[in-house]
Amino acid sequence: MTNFWLKLKLWTKAIVFGLIGLYVIVFLSRNWNVRVAGVLDFVFTDFQNPHVLLLMLFTAVVSVIGWWLLRTVIGTIRQFRDLRERGRAARLEKDVADMKAGKAAPAPAKDVVE
Repeated sequence: MTNFWLKLKLWTKAIVFGLIGLYVIVFLSRNWNVRVAGVLDFVFTDFQNPHVLLLMLFTAVVSVIGWWLLRTVIGTIRQFRDLRERGRAARLEKDVADMKAGKAAPAPAKDVVE
């Protein structure tokens, strides 16, 4: 019975990828000579009446780079917050250890940046 499900899964993937490939071929053939009216202005160059496929390629590349950059910035911000929290926790642990050891009370920490 497991052999049946493996074959079903394999043929389903093959059919889905085949349909996607067929769609891509039809899409490319229908839009191969289609142009956009106007000027496409990039940082280093201008395109007069660019192909739709070129425009879609640039849009996809810029979108992927933008999302990657946004995700990296958000991850970096989270790392800074985590680092600040760990420093605060270490400072509090040290203060508690000093208080238990009988040392003088620590000076209050200033968390406000002036």
